[in-house]
Amino acid sequence: LNQVTQAEIKSIKSQFNPHFVFNALNSIQGLITKDDIESAYIYLNDFSQLLRNSLTESEKDLISLSKDIDLIDNYLKLEQLRFGFHYQINIDGKINKDIIEVPVLLLQPVIENAIKHGISSLYERGVLKIDYNTNGNDLIAMVSNNGTGYNNSNSGRGRGLKLTNERVVLLNKLLKEQSVHWQISNTGSGTQVIFIFKNWLL
Repeated sequence: LNQVTQAEIKSIKSQFNPHFVFNALNSIQGLITKDDIESAYIYLNDFSQLLRNSLTESEKDLISLSKDIDLIDNYLKLEQLRFGFHYQINIDGKINKDIIEVPVLLLQPVIENAIKHGISSLYERGVLKIDYNTNGNDLIAMVSNNGTGYNNSNSGRGRGLKLTNERVVLLNKLLKEQSVHWQISNTGSGTQVIFIFKNWLL
């Protein structure tokens, strides 16, 4: 069963990379369309480096939280170049991000969705926050934005959210003493996605 589940997880992870590449290439195309060639060149150069790193790390099931945050930060810098939104990544000082390992790129599709469907149209008024905190032995990751609220009628527009849910289900088949839970809620002023990594800090 574990071998089958691991194969399924790898299959789902392989779908994230084309999804991610498609969005990034769209960003480059947008800059070219605006005749911002210098920014497009910078974006393409940074994107090639990020793509190489993300493909290398995606071969692993788990990576350190610090490496995962680096990938997220690099991606956000690239998207910020196109859309001009503001973002913050906050990490509780009690979290040893170099020791703790997390499922690689698990938050990535949620972050992409927050930008594409939430704050991209707000440009410099858009705000994206990613907070890492603890609750007992649990690691809590929260992705929030001030864009369009999430509801059931528009839930189908983010393919990445469907893949994330499938991946969480499969991860929980493999994990024994640990588990991953996530939920999406409309805050009234945007959307909030919370990931709870149960017993992650033991």
